[in-house]
Amino acid sequence: MPADTLYEEDIVTWSEQQARAIRDLARTRPELSNVIDWENVAEEIETLGRSELKGVASHLRNALAHILKEACDPGALSRVAWRGETQTSLREARDDFLPSMRQQLDFSLIWKKAFGQAADSLTLYGVSIPPGIPEHPPFGLDDVLDSEFNHERGVAILTSVMAASKDTTEGTKS
Repeated sequence: MPADTLYEEDIVTWSEQQARAIRDLARTRPELSNVIDWENVAEEIETLGRSELKGVASHLRNALAHILKEACDPGALSRVAWRGETQTSLREARDDFLPSMRQQLDFSLIWKKAFGQAADSLTLYGVSIPPGIPEHPPFGLDDVLDSEFNHERGVAILTSVMAASKDTTEGTKS
């Protein structure tokens, strides 16, 4: 794919390729310029791609944090706002997601960070995280990126997993 087309369609891959090409050029043709700081130019281009990736991860983390908050505090007055914020974050993540990001997004780490974000937020209101929140996300990256996935579906899946965990825990106590 030509570089100009790749730039428009997949800036993450484009930035990785361009940074690699600049480093190769600087290594093999140092006579081209002693003025240009090739390594830092390459790093800045790579940063552009990483920024896009971090943006998608941030949107996903925010959506998951709001789903976690409602699952942990279903009677909260903020739940309507959480639903709206989840949908906005999911829309942004879906709009910005590129196929090349799949192998670079650590969805379990995003889930872990979302859990911390939700716990921090709920703690401010005296709400503690109930037992049964899964250590790993109960849905995958593809599920969340699917246009059919929304706040309500995420909460339903999560509360179902929490209830099953509670049943299992109570069954072992008997």
